[in-house]
Amino acid sequence: MPDLLFIVLGWFLGGFINGVAGFGAAMIAMPLIAPFIDFSIAVPSCTLIVLTLNCQVGWTFRRYIEWGYVKGIFIGAIPGVILSVLVLEYISENWLKAGMGAFIAFYALWSLWADKGGTRVISVAWGYLAGVLSSALGMAFGFNGPPLAAYIAYSGCSAQAVKGVLGAGFIITGVFIVAAKAIGGEVTQTVLLTYAAATPAVIIGSKIGIWLSSSLNEYSYRKVLFTALAAMGLKIVWSALV
Repeated sequence: MPDLLFIVLGWFLGGFINGVAGFGAAMIAMPLIAPFIDFSIAVPSCTLIVLTLNCQVGWTFRRYIEWGYVKGIFIGAIPGVILSVLVLEYISENWLKAGMGAFIAFYALWSLWADKGGTRVISVAWGYLAGVLSSALGMAFGFNGPPLAAYIAYSGCSAQAVKGVLGAGFIITGVFIVAAKAIGGEVTQTVLLTYAAATPAVIIGSKIGIWLSSSLNEYSYRKVLFTALAAMGLKIVWSALV
């Protein structure tokens, strides 16, 4: 029971961050809940929770979606899932946790270095690669946000359009990931119970984050977020390898 409470609280915080930034629910929640849940339960339940959350976010910002940025994500998602399925059966849980932590830390440190508060625009063609990497990471670790966030952050879209495109992209990759997990028999009763307990918390956290996001300085917020993510990522690597 105490473990379930920590899992629910972790997802509430993840939902709040997602509401503010448009992504990050799983990247925040997974490091927080990792000590309290087996990875074999955490990842498939995470894919279900994140898909549900992003249906809510996508619906909220649906009228702002720039569909030209979504097409490549859709096309890239399928090979990403296939690639991950072929590789995952050869990797142990500890190495998966270490890989998750290392990726979180690398992404956060790279973002701290690269985020200068300015704007630059990249080609929509990068969406294909973002779709591949997003679905592959979602299959392996339960979070698929970083590639999509890195892609859409430099699209030149408005803040509302960024959240709309991220929501749509996460739904697309999430559907493929959840389908693959279900076909593989990973969606067990325990996974569904965890999903049922955590989903209300992540939705409430997201709504609060969306409500507060209009009054926050996003540049300063991102600095704090990425610093915290780097610390949590390194901690996961340490705990998995020692």
